[in-house]
Amino acid sequence: MILSNQLNNPIVKKHLLITALGLFLGLLFYNYFGVSISPEGKSYNTSELIMSALGGVLLAYVTFYISVKLDKLLPWKSQLVNRFVSGIIVLFTTSFAFIYGLVVLYKKLSKQTVLEDELYQSNLIKLGIILFILMLIYNIIYFALYSYYSYSKLQIETVKFERKHYELQLKALKSQLSSHFLFNNLNTISSLAFKDVEQAENYIRGLAKIYHYTLNSYHVKLVSIQEEMDVVKAYLSLLSTRFGNVLNYSINISETNLKHKIPPLALQMLVENAVKHNQASTTNPLNIEVFEEHDQLVIRNNITNSPKKISSFNIGLNNINSRFKLLYNKEISIEEDNHYTVKIPIIITNE
Repeated sequence: MILSNQLNNPIVKKHLLITALGLFLGLLFYNYFGVSISPEGKSYNTSELIMSALGGVLLAYVTFYISVKLDKLLPWKSQLVNRFVSGIIVLFTTSFAFIYGLVVLYKKLSKQTVLEDELYQSNLIKLGIILFILMLIYNIIYFALYSYYSYSKLQIETVKFERKHYELQLKALKSQLSSHFLFNNLNTISSLAFKDVEQAENYIRGLAKIYHYTLNSYHVKLVSIQEEMDVVKAYLSLLSTRFGNVLNYSINISETNLKHKIPPLALQMLVENAVKHNQASTTNPLNIEVFEEHDQLVIRNNITNSPKKISSFNIGLNNINSRFKLLYNKEISIEEDNHYTVKIPIIITNE
């Protein structure tokens, strides 16, 4: 069982493959130099065979690590032609020099003459041609495997990204569909139904708009700021109906930025956060401002007394920050003095 697990390890598989290819090359060149072209019809020698096999394994590892180094210096993605050509040239030169050095070393250490000079030189030319073809084939196969690995890795990262995105979206969705949120709104509708039918109808329409947007944004990574602001205005309108003059708000965003993007429910959750953590009164009303500042949207509110019981859905700022990091690789910023200020990046689009 332990051996089986080790063999399934990608690192172990990689080294086994390199070793196997090295042994094959070593035996191939030994058969070519030591036996096939020997003028004396030389038979196999165990020690020479082992030495050739070890030399082949060493050459295979040298070739592999040079390839990895070239991947960093000349990435396939941005310099495909340069990487392919340099791979052939560098690996051919290195492997030829390596094998030539081993043959020369063997000739000096061996008491037997391996090859006559003319035969030796002619076969070095043949060796060069063989090595060039082998390095060409190796680079083609290496590129194919590298492309497949990169594609597989990209697919895995994409799946992880999608899963994380949907988890965050689901948490945001749960906060909007919570029983507490629905209970408060139903109570308000019930109260308005006997006082002002028209206002009750408008309230229901606003609530329906919020729920419709919330449910439809579950599978969406980004929405326009215009779409988000329409829902935020509907939400603030509901809050104004519930709380009256103790809640004030202002919105100032240019037409240009309304076309750009943010994650869905980001602004709405920040407005909800301001209402949830502050207790408004006639003497100390809650003022919420939404405006732009350079390439950011700013949501700012004054700090009033905190409610005694705050219902939390464990969403809030962490959820919003996580979604910005995931989608945009940027984070939100928070400032707290006399006001509580949250700044979120605007995702610029060309649409």
